[in-house]
Amino acid sequence: MNVSAQHLSIYSRNPVWFQSFPKQERNKSLTPTSSNGHRVLHESGIRAERTNRQRIARDKITRVFRYLEALNQHRNPVQRQLDGQLWSQWLHDLPCHDSVRQGAVRSNSLRLAGQDAASRGSDKNSGEDFVFKVQRPKLSLPPHPPKEIAAWLKDGWDDPAREASFHETRSEQEQGGQTEFAKFSDDATTLAAFQRWQLQREQWARNEIPARASMKIFETLYELHGRLEREAERVELILGNGILSWSRPDGNIYHPVLFQRLQLEFNPAIPEFTLSEADYPVELYSALFQSLSHVDGRALGRCREELERGGYHPLGDEATSSFLKRLVMHLSPRGEFVKGEVPKREGNEPRIGRDPVVFLRHRTTEPRMKKQSTPSMLFARLKQKCF
Repeated sequence: MNVSAQHLSIYSRNPVWFQSFPKQERNKSLTPTSSNGHRVLHESGIRAERTNRQRIARDKITRVFRYLEALNQHRNPVQRQLDGQLWSQWLHDLPCHDSVRQGAVRSNSLRLAGQDAASRGSDKNSGEDFVFKVQRPKLSLPPHPPKEIAAWLKDGWDDPAREASFHETRSEQEQGGQTEFAKFSDDATTLAAFQRWQLQREQWARNEIPARASMKIFETLYELHGRLEREAERVELILGNGILSWSRPDGNIYHPVLFQRLQLEFNPAIPEFTLSEADYPVELYSALFQSLSHVDGRALGRCREELERGGYHPLGDEATSSFLKRLVMHLSPRGEFVKGEVPKREGNEPRIGRDPVVFLRHRTTEPRMKKQSTPSMLFARLKQKCF
């Protein structure tokens, strides 16, 4: 017998009629079906409860990650200005002197991610795998001025960065106790002696100015070396390039975005300091990009993956410039790569130029891995999956 569920529902109200139906048909009438809405209401209630629990869980996780993100930013504030770092040295400001040597431009083809350890070791053994080296230069004294002009010279004549000058007049004590004033230009012999001595001094100054600039860098590296040994867990040296210049309402940016960690070695036998690459991969300044609300985290992740595959380097060739050109376009549709110059500090649109710089910064608490997992990055992933 073929009986509809509606009829069974009506007949079930009368026990006598209901008992006359086969047992199989009676069981169908007692089972809630989607036709009468009982099962649908039950399942929709379960789904609503599950959705509410998921929403509460997401809210709790979001609050935890926001707290971790705020804590990370408090402990490791994002530095947007290079001037705000502990110390910096532009490579273009290194003096031209025999005591200073700069490393060669890197070829990206030699730095691909698939490069084997043997070839990397051969590069280091070649002796050219360094950023720059500074030996302690030999300083010299200026030529001593002749006796007839020594008393006329103004202070600072022994400083190569200053021009030697003389007093136009000076007082002279006569035998009778009277004081007379003499003019420098009145004595042709004295003037000729000064001119001869000045030529010798100018030659000395041309050689001495870069030597003293090199000595200043040597002394700075000496202090940095001691600080790095004392505070090895708190500070580190970085080679940066790809200078991002961007005036923004939430804070202007003027900072490199492509990093290579460095190590500072000292050879006291020479003596000489060598800045070379540490055993870490090249990385992006991810913390800076994560502080910009409109930057697409997925696009940034693709840039990191491209960086790992391409082997780009702060001292790399045109391939690195092409990578930076693509990177700035992910920041703004008006982003621009400036070739052959450093971008100016003012500009409403992001601009990236190349000019390598070494700087000292506070170490971050982020794990040093190729794929870092900071609270900011985890929160971004959470938002992508749950929202």
